[in-house]
Amino acid sequence: MAKAQPIEIAGHEFARKADALAFMKVMLNRYRPGDIVSTVDGAFLVEALKRHPDATSKIGPGVRNFEVRSADYGTQCFWILRTDGSEERFSYKKCV
Repeated sequence: MAKAQPIEIAGHEFARKADALAFMKVMLNRYRPGDIVSTVDGAFLVEALKRHPDATSKIGPGVRNFEVRSADYGTQCFWILRTDGSEERFSYKKCV
């Protein structure tokens, strides 16, 4: 069995990656499609997004805000609203 790997994102310490994923899933499910993510949650997501394998292209010219939208199969996901007006969705799971 693999040893649990602690992870830190935006000052939050998680004993395991699974704990970080659970934290972000709860965050996502606090919102309904069309909701803008709060400033506090947005600050966490910016730091998490820096860990994404495609962080540079996802962040682009900068993050203005985050929004929750409907996704495939009745799920929902986070969208990046960039400072230049462009938008793109991202997987919070890839940030862990």
